[in-house]
Amino acid sequence: MSAVTDYRYRGITLSAGDPALQGNVVYDDPGGAYAGLFASNVAFAISSHRELELLPYAGYARRLGSGLAAEIGAEYAAFTGPGEYNYPELYVGLSGDRANARLYYAPRYFGRDSGAFYAELNAAQPVSDRVRVLAHAGVLVNRGNDFRYGPADRTVLDGRLGIAVDFAPFTLQASWVGVSSSAAGYPIQGDRRNTVVAALSCAF
Repeated sequence: MSAVTDYRYRGITLSAGDPALQGNVVYDDPGGAYAGLFASNVAFAISSHRELELLPYAGYARRLGSGLAAEIGAEYAAFTGPGEYNYPELYVGLSGDRANARLYYAPRYFGRDSGAFYAELNAAQPVSDRVRVLAHAGVLVNRGNDFRYGPADRTVLDGRLGIAVDFAPFTLQASWVGVSSSAAGYPIQGDRRNTVVAALSCAF
């Protein structure tokens, strides 16, 4: 379970800049298969009410040589309320002890008839037994011209740099989040391109 000051998804707020409560339940099978469900409150421009996002996902991971692991999976983002934002997404990934990378493809990104690719790189560097420095870089590439929420850039970069402090069972994070453009075709209005996000998580 997590509480965040702003639900930032690929650099863009999906909670209208407001706090969000989130939960994630996951099962990891010893054979490499995994499945889970993520949930969060969201807020879109088309509705004045808070809505709910449910994101079930499943995949398979396999260990390779040199401490690396490869994975393949799929997820489906479903949103309550008005608008046709639901979309499926496929991904492949590669991970090591302190870094991981994924490439996603959505044939109907946020309900558009045209799809999108998203690539990300995440890293964590321990500085003590309880403190880690976190970094993220991502790039979204929109395909086609079906931007029903107004003009949108075809390529949008996002980044995150922060610190995490563990005091079991809780983790406290503080991160700077930035995005090259808020015109990425999402159903939002008036987004800040740069902000600081805090999060408190509890693992069970």
